[in-house]
Amino acid sequence: MNVLTHTALGLCCLALGINHTLAADDSEIDMTCDSEKPVIMLVAGRTLDAERMRDYAIALQQSNLYPNARGYYLNIPRPVRVLEGEPDADDVALMVRFPSECAAVDFWYDDFYQTEIKPMRLNPSAGDYVVTLYNETDLPPYMAGKVGDNAYITQ
Repeated sequence: MNVLTHTALGLCCLALGINHTLAADDSEIDMTCDSEKPVIMLVAGRTLDAERMRDYAIALQQSNLYPNARGYYLNIPRPVRVLEGEPDADDVALMVRFPSECAAVDFWYDDFYQTEIKPMRLNPSAGDYVVTLYNETDLPPYMAGKVGDNAYITQ
């Protein structure tokens, strides 16, 4: 991992305190998913404890969970400019691209993440966030030839 990627990873994770609870019983989790189309995970909300999130970010980076799931950050979670509204100084929005819904779900429910990493930001929560997955859209025709191919290469 290069220094820029490592720095971006650290900055992104520092801002996050994802507030999502695992179902009480693993059998309640719907693990059916699409394994073909890339998805974007959106983490949006407010950081409540930046110091604890720093520790969480370090542990998440060292875990290699994102590389193992072939997920990567699409943005730094702090705005460059506010065009409308008045966000709180601690509000963030992070987008993580995964090769499929299954890769994102596997990342989220990974046993190591759930038992070792995630608890670092809970009880009390280090952030108040909503985490959702979105299908990636096709490139519109007017952009053909103007951007590179974002396809994942099969392993």
